Formats: sequence, C-alpha cells, structure tokens
Amino acid sequence: MIRFALSSFDIKHLRTFLAVVEHGGVSSAAYRLNASISSISRDLSALEERLGLQLCRRGRSGFALTPHGEEVHRAATQLLANIHSFELTVQSTRQSLAGTFTLGVIDNVVTNPSAGVIPALAEMHRLFPGMLISVSVHTVSVIDVLVRDNKVDFAITSQREDFEQLEYQPAFIEEHRLYISKLSPYYDQAIQTLGSERQANGDFAIPYISRDFRTDEFSEFERKYPLQIAARGSTLESVVASVLAGVGCALLPSHFVKQVGGETLVEIETPDTPVQIQFHFVYRRDNADRRAVKALLDRFS
Repeated sequence: MIRFALSSFDIKHLRTFLAVVEHGGVSSAAYRLNASISSISRDLSALEERLGLQLCRRGRSGFALTPHGEEVHRAATQLLANIHSFELTVQSTRQSLAGTFTLGVIDNVVTNPSAGVIPALAEMHRLFPGMLISVSVHTVSVIDVLVRDNKVDFAITSQREDFEQLEYQPAFIEEHRLYISKLSPYYDQAIQTLGSERQANGDFAIPYISRDFRTDEFSEFERKYPLQIAARGSTLESVVASVLAGVGCALLPSHFVKQVGGETLVEIETPDTPVQIQFHFVYRRDNADRRAVKALLDRFS
C-alpha cells in the first residue's frame, strides 16, 4: 500500500472541510469565510478525491457526514489542533518586543471616541516601540472567524459569534439614532409618522436603509415601526450615502453622523431611540497571556 503523506494543499483543504462541517454546509461556510461557494466546493471535492473517500452528502436533503467523513473530521480536528499548538510554541520561542500585532475592527470603530482605539494604539507604540502594529477593517460576519484562525490577534466587534476558542469581553456601547436627510422627499412624512404616538399604526411605510448584518437591537426596533426596506448597505458609508441621497432613513451612530452629514441629516426622535449597541473585545483564549493582548486590555479597561 502506498503511504499517504500530507501536503500544504491537504492542510488547506482540511481547514475548508472543518469549516463546512462547523457551519453545516457549503453555502454557510462560504459566507463565513468570505469565499465563493464554487471555491469551497472545489476544495471539498479535491480533498475527497485525494483521500479516495466520500466525506459528506450534500444536496436538497441537506448536509451530512458519511461514516468516513466522521472519522476524517475527528482526525483533522486533532491534526489542526496539533499544528496550532506547534505554531504557538514557535511563536512564543521567537517572540520578543518586536514582531507584528494585528488589531481588527469593523468600520468606523476607530473614529468612535467611545472606543478609545487611538489612545490605545499610542500606548501600545510607547510600550512596544519595535512592534509593527497593523490595523485592519473587516465586516461583522467574518471578523470573529479571522480571530479564531489567528489571522487577527485582537478585534473589536458588535456581534458575538461565540466560538469556543474565543474570549469575549464588553468593550463600549455605541449609540444609534434614526436619521433622514432634509432633502429627502419622505422627510415630512417620516417626521410625522415615526416621531408621533401613532407610529405603530401608521398607514404609510417609510423607506428605510437596512444593514446587511443583523443585530437583535436593530431587528427589535425595525419591528415596531412602519418601515419599508428601500436599500441595503454592507458598511456605514454605503448606508449613509443612501440616506444623504434621500432614499430613506436609517439608524446611524451619532458620532458618525457628526463627521459626515451633521448639517444635512436630521434626527427623527422616537420613543425607542437611541438604540444602544454593545461592542466586545475578542481574542483567542490561548493568546490571553500574550503581553500585547494584556497591554491592550489594560489600556481599554
């Protein structure tokens, strides 16, 4: 029998396989990994061909592991855990005050004075002058995955995914209010309908700009008011662009509105605003003892 030997491509495909199992299917894994469904399917098929085993069944009936797939999943989980342990050992051995540290944030967190990112980065530079500190911006849907996969060392996010490898700590609260442009053709109707006691029974649905990512707080607010989704945005910039163009109203962070359209945008005061969004710090549990992680937590606390 020919001996089986792992290659770097096998490791890549095994990581994809574990992601598909973790998220319960190809489509969900593609969304979480910010990859195309076709690329995930190719990796999975390549792994099955390489191993000579059918690992899963996927189709209209849903996703399910075969008995061979269950065995490979257990072995792959252990293998990648061992690889990660090796990487941490090497990193610890090589680590000094120099090196690279990556802080991941979602859009416009850096400019929020409540977040304290700028003072924290200044303190990090003072403490670790030889360290290259990189700040990267990501969507809410993938930032936890990047921390879990050691592609980001420390992150700030507004939506917890609660992966078992990660530690979450409350960071700060961001205040969102409902805004509309003075130039919007729906301005008068929106003020009258959403800002009145009869908003729940309004007979006119106000155009509303929704976020691609959902939070319980946003969903609860949107259920209470006669809002009709007129557009969606994946970033705050895309949402506020639609609001400034008069397409409709939207929930926006108060600090952000002051930067981009304080004179054009008008707050629609409602009984349920401001909406308070809890942000969290997130990092891997096995990185909790890193000096840089401890320093950031101390600076933010």
